[in-house]
Amino acid sequence: MAVELPSQEEQFAREHAAYLQVEQHILETEVKPRITQAIIDEHRTRPIGKHSDELERVLIYLRKHHLKMPGKYILVCTKPHEEWRIATIIGTPGRPPELLPDSFPDRYEAEHGLFLKRLADADLLPAY
Repeated sequence: MAVELPSQEEQFAREHAAYLQVEQHILETEVKPRITQAIIDEHRTRPIGKHSDELERVLIYLRKHHLKMPGKYILVCTKPHEEWRIATIIGTPGRPPELLPDSFPDRYEAEHGLFLKRLADADLLPAY
């Protein structure tokens, strides 16, 4: 008796469902407990450079969830040495990134603004 294997589409759907389940577990057990005011303050103080293990783990998690190109956040220097903006990559060749409304006076503040945006998008900003 021959066993019918699932279609490739069904296999991909199962893999994706398993991936999402694992990612949810990582979010709940490894990432959420690390999001504290101290971590946010550490990032505000030093958004670029060496970070504590706790902050580095949060950053890796937030960054890896922006691997698909459309909608990915980037920083754009709109006025040299004066203004930085967060933008999203559209994903269409030849189309420029879409600038978001907030502007920052330097790259450090822009990096922290991007960090806060990613936390907010992931519903991870702590309520204090």
